[in-house]
Amino acid sequence: MANLTNLAKSSLQIFPDNGYFIKKMVRETLVKKEILISDLSNRLRGTTLASPYTVYWIDPARIEFHTNYKRDSLDWEDLVFDQSKPVAKIQDGDWDIPEHRVSDMRAFRAIHDRIHHGNAWQTTEYYQCAVRQIEGGRELWGCSSRADFDKRCDEIDNLIESIKTHGYLERSADKINPVSPGYGEIIINISRDGLCLFQDGRHRLAIALALGLKQVPVQVLVRHSGWVSFREFLKRMATRDDGGYSPLGTLYQSPLHFDLVDIPSIHSCEDRWDAIKSHIAIPASGVALDIGCNLGFFCHKLEEVGYSSVGVEYLPECAYVAKKIATAENRKFKVLTGDILTLEEFQPHNAPVFDVVLALNIFHHFIKTQDGYEKLRQFMNNVRIGTLFFEAHLPGEAQMQEVFFNPAPDEFAQLLKDWGRFERAVPIYTADDGRTMFKLDQQRISPK
Repeated sequence: MANLTNLAKSSLQIFPDNGYFIKKMVRETLVKKEILISDLSNRLRGTTLASPYTVYWIDPARIEFHTNYKRDSLDWEDLVFDQSKPVAKIQDGDWDIPEHRVSDMRAFRAIHDRIHHGNAWQTTEYYQCAVRQIEGGRELWGCSSRADFDKRCDEIDNLIESIKTHGYLERSADKINPVSPGYGEIIINISRDGLCLFQDGRHRLAIALALGLKQVPVQVLVRHSGWVSFREFLKRMATRDDGGYSPLGTLYQSPLHFDLVDIPSIHSCEDRWDAIKSHIAIPASGVALDIGCNLGFFCHKLEEVGYSSVGVEYLPECAYVAKKIATAENRKFKVLTGDILTLEEFQPHNAPVFDVVLALNIFHHFIKTQDGYEKLRQFMNNVRIGTLFFEAHLPGEAQMQEVFFNPAPDEFAQLLKDWGRFERAVPIYTADDGRTMFKLDQQRISPK
């Protein structure tokens, strides 16, 4: 098998760019195949999920939309899964298509006005609508009369004061929700795109949002089958020995979504990000580029501190995952698929300019061949970069034996400094694996 692989690789060298476009087409076809297999695997044999009673701490602002489960009700605020009976944890359908915002729910408007303006409960649409339904024969939150609901409003006032004073405390699930034992926190559903949709716990969520809290505990009731298939895709990707250049059984980077933390990865990347963050101004502005962005970890971090970010990823499967997680996390950054040395966006006539560029453990892949070496040199001449964070390989690595060019870290950094016309190349961090990160930038001269 190894001989066949080597034969295929050598055969591709007769094509332009060492058969890059052929390899790209093959990889894109393989990604489509993996998506189909992952979907079939999910539907036929299911997938392993965390316990339904697992508690996750997330930003309440992520719960932007209401579940849109179609049932017999004229009130869209009732269109959630019926928790009074068993609910399938994985479901198809269009219940996850965003339509109604939680900020438009009567309880949310009432609690916001109560906290910020001191409005009496009785003046709110929420109170009036609830009393109308109760007096029409419907029991709400255990209330069967106006007096009962007045007591309920007093309890909400007490909860507001408690959260103001003590913060948001995780509850004991076994004694809170009698109709759904085990669920004591705000309950969400997860859409096919990984978005958090409201299911239950409107009062606590509304209070958290009105008070501007950044973290609340949630539990997941239902996941859309499309999202579960994506989880299956990631797990299959982790078991392949070429899935983003990671060891068999892991992803290369941590996928930044709370419902994906159970999928193992080899690099948390937090240490490298801490090193970078300590060398940039925050809050930041401008445009940042991550070369070889993998699953997009650094694009998320760069956007969080203020950059408009672009990630470039050679492997279509990694680019697919990066785009999917970006959507799930409501990020704005773009992910381009392909070889950055040949992509149209980075050619001289487009005059690309970036305030910050990350090239972590990536440039050594280009210098394995003379053609790649020359293209990297041209790239560094073509692109205007304010600050480059460059992490070098270790010359003794097996992958770098018998390649075209295999410089020491300092030598490689000096070469990039010359090619990119930087003023400085300074080592700023050495990771546990021994690789050194350099900061290359244009020296700014203060006005006289």
